[in-house]
Amino acid sequence: MSDTDIPGRVQAELTRLRAERQVFTAEQDRLKAKLADTEHELREATAVASNEGESAEMNQKLSSQQEELDVSKARLHALEAEVLLAHQQRDSLRAELKTCREERDKLRLALLDAELVVSAGVVDADILPGGEPSADRQRLLNAERLAAEMARELDATRRTVSWRVTAPLRVVRKKMDRP
Repeated sequence: MSDTDIPGRVQAELTRLRAERQVFTAEQDRLKAKLADTEHELREATAVASNEGESAEMNQKLSSQQEELDVSKARLHALEAEVLLAHQQRDSLRAELKTCREERDKLRLALLDAELVVSAGVVDADILPGGEPSADRQRLLNAERLAAEMARELDATRRTVSWRVTAPLRVVRKKMDRP
């Protein structure tokens, strides 16, 4: 899936969601680091307070750090919820993009079939009085339809990543086969 297949509006939304995810992830990492530092300081403060006997001052520091820890945890949970929401929106946009592509492909096939009918130039003389094309005309239409289907498959194969990646190898092989 290349970015050129994605409609501009959806691509812009995906870019925005990616940027938000990076910001949220950075903020989440910062808060986790701060949480770890605060917990470490809390353990140190608890150890120092019991060793020094300055429990009143340490308790105040401990309670302020505990409050900071609680605030950091709340912010972390809020950021995780926002990241989850961004993931859900991204998945929703991907599903919408998939349905848009499927519809686009169906319309392309219908257009191709219509172009084949127009280019075949169905003549009224080829149609029997019952409204059906003659047997020769029907075989011709079926052959043209099969040729168009094969051309679409070949085109789809040539658009794959593996076809594009192996293109240099095919060129080298052709040059090696020449006298």
